[in-house]
Amino acid sequence: MDPVVWLVMAIAFIFFAYLFYVGQFKWLVSVVRNMGLGVVGILGANAVLGIAGFATTVGVNAVTVVVVGLLGLPGFLLLYGARFLVG
Repeated sequence: MDPVVWLVMAIAFIFFAYLFYVGQFKWLVSVVRNMGLGVVGILGANAVLGIAGFATTVGVNAVTVVVVGLLGLPGFLLLYGARFLVG
């Protein structure tokens, strides 16, 4: 592997170890939980909107998952609002 990849992985490991040590690990758990619920919510909303006849759906990719993970329900609504505005 490239040395840059190893450096990024080492920095991420140190960051997560620090969060775990300081007790702020619950924030990370909350973000990961929001990401999982966001993926389920996006897939469910896409299915319901597809049945209702709307052609606009939000794709599940890294950007949408991070937005929903960090912002929660407002991020979910932001994604669908932006999608309906753009068309």
